[in-house]
Amino acid sequence: MIKFSLPPHQRENDAALRADLDVELNNLEAQGEVLLGLGKRVCMAPPTLLIDEETLVTSLQFIGDRAYLPLAHQALQTHQHPTTTILCPKSSNRDRIQAKLKTVGIRCLTVDQVMEKLPCYQTPTAQQLSGHQWQDPIFGQIAQESSVKGYLPTNQWQSQAERWQTIESQVHLDHLPAIQLLKLANGTFLWRGDGKIYEISPDVAHLAMFAIDQQVQFSLRLTWDEHLGRLDLRRTSLPRDYAQMVWRLSEPDLSHSRIRLVDAQNRARVAAALRKLGCELV
Repeated sequence: MIKFSLPPHQRENDAALRADLDVELNNLEAQGEVLLGLGKRVCMAPPTLLIDEETLVTSLQFIGDRAYLPLAHQALQTHQHPTTTILCPKSSNRDRIQAKLKTVGIRCLTVDQVMEKLPCYQTPTAQQLSGHQWQDPIFGQIAQESSVKGYLPTNQWQSQAERWQTIESQVHLDHLPAIQLLKLANGTFLWRGDGKIYEISPDVAHLAMFAIDQQVQFSLRLTWDEHLGRLDLRRTSLPRDYAQMVWRLSEPDLSHSRIRLVDAQNRARVAAALRKLGCELV
């Protein structure tokens, strides 16, 4: 869909198309609609209804697998069209709504519940690496024209995008033992640990980026205008749960979908979450 929405002269530019696809897929994951997995695999996210109000519920937003949307309408007796994603339940009691949705396999969360479950930044666990080992050296397994980048946070490179430095060859990589996180041109993420190479999912990689920032004491600095609630994420990828929370509590700026405008009532929540991730807000 993205490819054929582009002008004809842009459709043949594979690098630009891959970049557009990555941005759009990351945006969809931030919206809670898809999950990105190993090897650029994508699946629908679990069906979820989000509640803004804590006690009196007048409307809920449905995100995730649309196969469950008619069930949600049926369980909540909305009497709305089954494709409508903003649901107005017959009952306004939060506990009753959550109980009814649970019977049809749909979770229902408040913003505060999402905040409580935000994971801490961390490098990949043994369980996340198990069964995903790559053969080494990696330059023998990829096309010659493919680029490999390593994540190298320093004071010289302030943005997250700048911290991804190109690695020219296997010899170059072998001389950079401190670089643990790698990214291939097709978007695949790799982790170097215990003398081995492993493939990891984008979400695991994003959590690892912030963990590496803290290990080397070069926290990521995000442009944040607290007075206007304007957060610039154009050159930053957040872990899935953080991105979904920020997208839920903000609206896109007219100039770019990854510049987020946060309402005054939600600014403290967004700032607290980003600081938990180790970011500096400037």
